[in-house]
Amino acid sequence: MRYIIDKSNEKITIKDFLKKNRISSNLLKRLKKIPNGILVNSSHQNVTYVLKENDILELNTEDFLDDENEYLEPANIPLEIIYEDENLTVVNKPSDMPTHESLNNRGNSLANALRYRYLEKPYVFRATNRLDKDTSGVVITANNRFYASLLSEKIKSGKVKKEYIAIVKGKLEGEGEINAPIDRIEKSIIKRVVREDGESAITRYKSIFATSEASIILLTPITGRTHQLRVHLSYIGHPIIGDRLYGEESQYIARQALHCLKMEVDEIGKFYAPLAQDIKSLIRRYFDNEELIPKD
Repeated sequence: MRYIIDKSNEKITIKDFLKKNRISSNLLKRLKKIPNGILVNSSHQNVTYVLKENDILELNTEDFLDDENEYLEPANIPLEIIYEDENLTVVNKPSDMPTHESLNNRGNSLANALRYRYLEKPYVFRATNRLDKDTSGVVITANNRFYASLLSEKIKSGKVKKEYIAIVKGKLEGEGEINAPIDRIEKSIIKRVVREDGESAITRYKSIFATSEASIILLTPITGRTHQLRVHLSYIGHPIIGDRLYGEESQYIARQALHCLKMEVDEIGKFYAPLAQDIKSLIRRYFDNEELIPKD
C-alpha cells in the first residue's frame, strides 16, 4: 500500500497516521517486525518517524509463504470474476461450490479455485461473506491483511449491504420484516430453526412479482445467521423453491433458488452478480416474463 502525505497529515508520526487510516494493531505489529514493512521515500522507518508533506509512505501488506494454509490445494476451476485488483477479488460464485473446504468438500471450493488463480504468489483465502454451497452470487475476498481488517470493520459497523433474490413457494406480496431468533436444532450439525432462545435474526423482504404458485422476492439480511434467509422464509410459510433442507425438492431446479445479487461496501464499491441460468429458467417457468429477470 502506498500513501503520498499531504499537508493535512504532516507533522504526525507514522503510528498516528496508520491509526487514522484504520490500520489494525495486529497489522501494525506485523509491519514493525518484517524487513521493509514500513518504508518512507524507499528507506525503512520505525513508527515514531514524523511525516512531512510529499513523503511517500509504503506498507508491505502482502502475504508470505508461512501465512499460507499448507493443506489448501489449488484447483483449476473456472470462475466468473466480477472485479479484481491488488486488494479485492469479487466472484460470482456458482451453485454446487462451497465457499470454504470442509470435511466432505475437498478440492472443490472457491478457496481452492482462487488458490489456483494466484499460484505465482503466496495466497491466503479471506472471504468477507460466506454463501451456502448451493447459493450462488457475490462473494468478496480480501487479497491482503489490511483489506481483510478493513472489510471486517465495515461489516461490524453496518457498512456492508447485501441484497439477495429468491423464488419462493406461494403468493407473497408487499414488503415487510421477519424478526425471528434462530438457533441450531439439537443433535443436528447443519439445520437451524426459529426458537425464542435463539440468536437475534432480522430479514427484510420486498415482493417483486407474485402468483398463486410462486413469488420473486428481494431480501436484505440485517443480521447474518447461518441459513437465515432460508429459515425465515420457511418460517413464514414461503420456503425457497428447491430448498431440500427447509422445504422440498423441485423438478425444475436442483438447488435452492437463492442468489446474492448485490453487495455494496461503503467507500469501496458496489458489486453485482448476474443471475445463474437455472434461476433464470425457473423465472421463465413460473412467470413467463423475461422482464422480471434483473439486468443490473
